[in-house]
Amino acid sequence: MSSPAEAYLRDYHRRLPGVTARDFGSTPVWRDGEVHPSSYALLEAEVPRGEAPQVVLDLACGDGHLLEMLARRGQPGLTLMGIDMSEHELAAAQERLKGAATLTLGRAQALPFPDASVDLVLSHLAFMLMDDVETVLSELHRVLKPAGRVSMVIGGGSIRSAAFDQYLRLLRPLLASLPNPPRPLGDPRVRTEEGLTELFGDFSALHIQNLDVQCDGPPEHVWSSLTRTYDGDRLSAPARDALKVDFLRAVEPLRFANGTLPFQWSMRQVTATRR
Repeated sequence: MSSPAEAYLRDYHRRLPGVTARDFGSTPVWRDGEVHPSSYALLEAEVPRGEAPQVVLDLACGDGHLLEMLARRGQPGLTLMGIDMSEHELAAAQERLKGAATLTLGRAQALPFPDASVDLVLSHLAFMLMDDVETVLSELHRVLKPAGRVSMVIGGGSIRSAAFDQYLRLLRPLLASLPNPPRPLGDPRVRTEEGLTELFGDFSALHIQNLDVQCDGPPEHVWSSLTRTYDGDRLSAPARDALKVDFLRAVEPLRFANGTLPFQWSMRQVTATRR
């Protein structure tokens, strides 16, 4: 049975299939002082090139954007699989991939794959939203081959955006005033390096890198991306309209001379190896 969080996420992705790829599929990201085309590109680069057989699983694959990047390689020996709990995202992925990957409707907590059958698990902006992350990691450990790897892009990190701080300052009292305030999605341990280190205790070679996803733009553009966050989505239309007015007023002093508002999403890339 779905939890309230999973039921909400299914409904969100029913209404907005492909939203994550649209927002981040071509958005530059900085990692260790170098700029990369997108957070998806960081994960795509984790897959070795060559003709050796390898099975890659995209966990919570959404509309198949990452799988399509890999399929475009035309790489011999590369077997692509995707799993997602949203039938609407999978329908979009099926249309995008046209058979280039095997797609499965399912949950990360009960992967329908044999033991030691996957070389590499990738996941983009999903793990930090999941229920029962210990079970998820146990399932990943089970399906990965010995010395198989997992690499995830997740929300959270140490980079601060003044505009996002203003948004949170205004948003939190609105959420708290709701008759049934929404519970935060996911496990809070996923948001900290200490928590990630604890959770990935059964893996080795854990590597956590901070990502700075650059989304500078006109204030209205920044606001539009903020309204697609899960917290913003759970506000009523009148509350969202009021928040927009307050947000645009609050960030006015932060704008550059050309009118652009500096804005970054803070993320992490987590990579680990199965013992």
